[in-house]
Amino acid sequence: MQLLNSALARLSEDYLGGISVDRVVTVVGVLLSYVLAHAFQRIPARMAAAKHIFSIVSTIFLFGPVQEQYTGLIHMAVGSAAIYGLIRWIKSAYMPYIVFLAAMLHMSYSHIQRQIHERSTGAVVMDYTGAQMVFVIKVTSLAFCVYDGRPNVVHPHMSAYQRKNAISRVPGVLEYLGYVFFFAGFSVGPAFELATYRKMIALDDTRARRQLPRRAYRKLLEGAFWMVIYVAYSNVYTYQAMTKPQFYAHRSLLSSALYMCTTGLVVRSAYYTAWKMGEGACILAGLGFDGYDAHGAVQWMDIANVHVRGVELGSSLRQLIDSWNVGTNTWLRHHVYLRISRTPADGARASSTRATVLTFLVSAWWHGFYPGYYLTFVLIALAANAARILRRNLHAIAALPADNHASALRRCVKCAYDVAGWILSKYTLDFAAAPFMVLSLQPSMQLWCDNYFVVPLAVLGIFIAFNVLGAGRFIRSLVGQPQLAPGKKTGKRLKK
Repeated sequence: MQLLNSALARLSEDYLGGISVDRVVTVVGVLLSYVLAHAFQRIPARMAAAKHIFSIVSTIFLFGPVQEQYTGLIHMAVGSAAIYGLIRWIKSAYMPYIVFLAAMLHMSYSHIQRQIHERSTGAVVMDYTGAQMVFVIKVTSLAFCVYDGRPNVVHPHMSAYQRKNAISRVPGVLEYLGYVFFFAGFSVGPAFELATYRKMIALDDTRARRQLPRRAYRKLLEGAFWMVIYVAYSNVYTYQAMTKPQFYAHRSLLSSALYMCTTGLVVRSAYYTAWKMGEGACILAGLGFDGYDAHGAVQWMDIANVHVRGVELGSSLRQLIDSWNVGTNTWLRHHVYLRISRTPADGARASSTRATVLTFLVSAWWHGFYPGYYLTFVLIALAANAARILRRNLHAIAALPADNHASALRRCVKCAYDVAGWILSKYTLDFAAAPFMVLSLQPSMQLWCDNYFVVPLAVLGIFIAFNVLGAGRFIRSLVGQPQLAPGKKTGKRLKK
């Protein structure tokens, strides 16, 4: 729709601070999905085929004429057909890994084509690769769920999540396409399992449907709030400004750190806008319905793309990571990390640095091939392990007893610990995220250099202090805490 794009270009230039038209078109597509979601939820549950067809046709309309991503539609149509064949006809235990590799290689081709185009034009644009990233999560998750549901295969290391979403039979073609091309979350997510999609299709409860608009439009308003933040400040706070030498002419390290953290918030507001609006559209369509509890009350599962409070107020790096891009994190944990580390089914967390680094490298591969992605994810992986070491050795000192009987001094120590954790975690996240936004290697390294490589050096120092010099043993003996055996926790119950 050339006329629509021309109108949106004028809107962006006159009222939205010159935000790229492709971003505005994406938001318009998400908003149109609210209108379609109202119609979708009114299709009776007994007409499942009609719901699948409505979803597919809606996606073709939104991603084709509205967003003009016809090439992306062709790519994902061909990819979905090929992957469905692999899932249906390959019977070996390697099926999900073959699907994973095929989907990732196909997306890699799209990423490379995008980077070639951006290098030749000098402009970074939103194209169909964002939707293809959601597509890859869905089809690879489906492959693993089908494999997990095979009755003749023993899975001693399956998590509760994997058991819940296991599928005993390959879905039919129409259901598969309705799931993969679900209109409300096609461009920006959230990604979800087939079992979640099936519950939405089967939703036929008036009480539940009455709850949908309130829950959905609350997400829309939240997204609108973050859109205002992004429009107002996206031209004022940028990581690109921090790559220029003149930026540091009259700034201290503390001033640069404050600017970096503010920039991180503004950059994230663009993601909050799209993700929260996308969540609302999915909720309005009925996604997240999870049956009823023992008293007959409607239950809803969490289908959030992001938990904003956890990202902005979390007191640990792990909490920040877990709250960001939740659908992707769920995929990486249950279909990548746990498959690598072979965590036992009882939920015990593996402490393998190798599994963590490999998982973050898969995440970087999923995002694309800009060097900045790999700098970000490698540093985040190492920082997450360093933070785990610190927490393992320091948390018992600051945590409150389970009975909550603690002195005023102990409470002050706990408060200081949480505040310090919040500040350090936020700065680490924003420092590590800089290359992700800058993309290129040289400017990213220059930005880190101009900020004295604070985070990489701190991570290195933590590894040396605790793994080589035995700082943990010294600290615990100094305060009278019992020594920790490798991989074990103290028996004393503490309040987080």
